[in-house]
Amino acid sequence: MKKKAIPNISNPDELNKHLQRTSPSTWVILGVIIAFLVSFFGWTFFGSIPIKVSGTATLSNGEASLVVPLADKKRISLGQKVSISDKEGEISTLNENQIIAKFFDLPDGEYFYSIFIEMKHPISFLTD
Repeated sequence: MKKKAIPNISNPDELNKHLQRTSPSTWVILGVIIAFLVSFFGWTFFGSIPIKVSGTATLSNGEASLVVPLADKKRISLGQKVSISDKEGEISTLNENQIIAKFFDLPDGEYFYSIFIEMKHPISFLTD
């Protein structure tokens, strides 16, 4: 014969002995998980991530010659802003062989640049 999983309960006072109660710490953990999920999904729909192209540039006489990966050249256009060392310039020459941006406040040398392309919502990465 098999044993019964739940013993026979003859009165309501015995019921309390056999029921498991949920502790407050379990509710706190559940609340934290729900808050995290709500925050995460809210961020995916309403948050934004800046999309940038970055690389190296050689600056000479106020003109920066940008080294841009081939895949990113299509995303760049004349007049776009280029940031180098917290200074902004703009793209003045754009052709297949070179991309040049004008800078007047920086000494000649090698720099890292970034070009702001667009802002994207995180959820859009699933649909692209």
